[in-house]
Amino acid sequence: MTQLSVYEKAKLLEDHAARIADGEESQRQATRVSGRLTELRAQLSALRVQVGITRALQAREAGLGVDLSNIDDGRAGFERSLGPSGLPSNQVFGTAKRKAQAVADRLSEANQAAWSAWTQGLLADLPLARIAMLLEPGAEKQAASRQAELERAAKGKASKDAITTFATTYAGLAELLQEAQDPPEELASLLERLRQQPDLTLRDVTDDEIALIRVYGMDGHISLKRKGS
Repeated sequence: MTQLSVYEKAKLLEDHAARIADGEESQRQATRVSGRLTELRAQLSALRVQVGITRALQAREAGLGVDLSNIDDGRAGFERSLGPSGLPSNQVFGTAKRKAQAVADRLSEANQAAWSAWTQGLLADLPLARIAMLLEPGAEKQAASRQAELERAAKGKASKDAITTFATTYAGLAELLQEAQDPPEELASLLERLRQQPDLTLRDVTDDEIALIRVYGMDGHISLKRKGS
């Protein structure tokens, strides 16, 4: 058997060392890219959520002016910047992440403004004064609860679930109020006083106001309580 020369042995060792080095470098690159991809996917997920909210608003004829034209901003640059190995550098990942975040932040702000305008507009269209004229058992309480739910939601953050829930609750309240009559201005004013001042006494209510309450059948919906009892 031919003995390997010292040179040949050294060359074999050198080749083996190179293969080990290549393997270690590949592992380092794989670990690096995996971490950067996790970060980028998280930012893209946040962007996807905001795009979904925009489209949900637009399906309700709201947020029609929200610009979705640049939601892919950064993708072309990301694809052009792939390195010789096909693996993007940390700088390329960072640029793509920053651009995705910038678009998501812009959409979030625009969506929130569209949500506020939409919900406040719908609430303004509801004849809420009619709630006091609902005489069916439990109807007034149900309507007041829905109004409170809508007002609370309007102050919250926009989301696809919030949009669906608001639309459903709004439709239910609008249906309840559809058949109720509008209260006269004097009665509406009195009922608002009673709502704002639950401890109002009989001395604070005139005979004409009491008669008005009776004429519109509201006397069965207002309780008297003796002070100190």
